[in-house]
Amino acid sequence: MRYTVVPIIHDEPLTFGAQHLPLDGAEGEQWKKAMQSLHPRLLPSLKENALLSEEESEFCVAGGIFDYERGRELVIDGTELRLSHCAENFFDFLMSPEDCLRVLAERVEHVPQINSTEEHRERLAMLTSWWEQGFRVLMLQHQ
Repeated sequence: MRYTVVPIIHDEPLTFGAQHLPLDGAEGEQWKKAMQSLHPRLLPSLKENALLSEEESEFCVAGGIFDYERGRELVIDGTELRLSHCAENFFDFLMSPEDCLRVLAERVEHVPQINSTEEHRERLAMLTSWWEQGFRVLMLQHQ
């Protein structure tokens, strides 16, 4: 499974930042699980094909019309790209950056895998930086 962790740099219009954390392969999966073991909502996952809404569809899956391109800022402004109702609910569910930082500070020593390699430390530093800047963060799951 492939995942991409992205910050939400603006809420209106909803904008994902170009900076991202790729979580690919077994090593990425291990780090993802270690982070999620701190708190189930710390790094929530949304399938990329559930992100956007199709015209006049009551379903959350956009039928493969969307493929998130890593490293590109993405603006979902409601005209060219529209959030699905499932994605809207998902974004309401995200923890605040302050709560994420609090959970991390309270529990990080309990999960040594998060800091076990240089790559893991770099990931955690970037994620922490996003939260410190006030950005909410999510993980897109690629099909």
